[in-house]
Amino acid sequence: MITKEEIQKGQAKQTLKSLVIGPTGSGKTYFGLTFPKVAYLGTEPNGLDTAKANPHLLENLTWAEEFIPSPTEDIKETFKRLDEAIVKAHQDKEVETLFLDNISFLSENRWEYINKSARSQKTGELDTRGMYGTLGRWMYQFTLKSLLSFKGNVVVSCHEMLEGDEAMERKLDKTTPIVANILGGFREKVGGMFSAVLFLSSK
Repeated sequence: MITKEEIQKGQAKQTLKSLVIGPTGSGKTYFGLTFPKVAYLGTEPNGLDTAKANPHLLENLTWAEEFIPSPTEDIKETFKRLDEAIVKAHQDKEVETLFLDNISFLSENRWEYINKSARSQKTGELDTRGMYGTLGRWMYQFTLKSLLSFKGNVVVSCHEMLEGDEAMERKLDKTTPIVANILGGFREKVGGMFSAVLFLSSK
């Protein structure tokens, strides 16, 4: 428990939970690696190239692991490794920042994971509606429990997309069609879970 007195005296450590949205090349990975003592969880190919090309960013990296589906690893094993890395980051006393790069590919990879076990027992057909429900619930639980419960800084990068006209009509906030590129309905909820939502753009 954090008391009011501790907050007033500045004894409660200030941390930032950031969702960083932008197109390719806008600096999402660069931004995440500017934080101190980063545990990097990568779901995109070559995400660590940014650190390799910038030695001053590499100094901020405590450790890194990538979770990219391949022909040599069953996707269930990929997600098992991700769960283990999450626990490691939470337990590692040196880590001050948990950086997931990125949640767009994570949602696509989870869809593939769900796809393997979502065929109807009666017809053998894919239960697409049920799959989207399962995906949305998993994305919420993972974001809340695995990421945002981390005691230090959390950075989650995300690609951007333009919402379609039909979806825009259903939205309460119609000020911008730019949204988080996350498969399924979770993209409408994800922003409210973070203390800062940043939109980056390329010059």
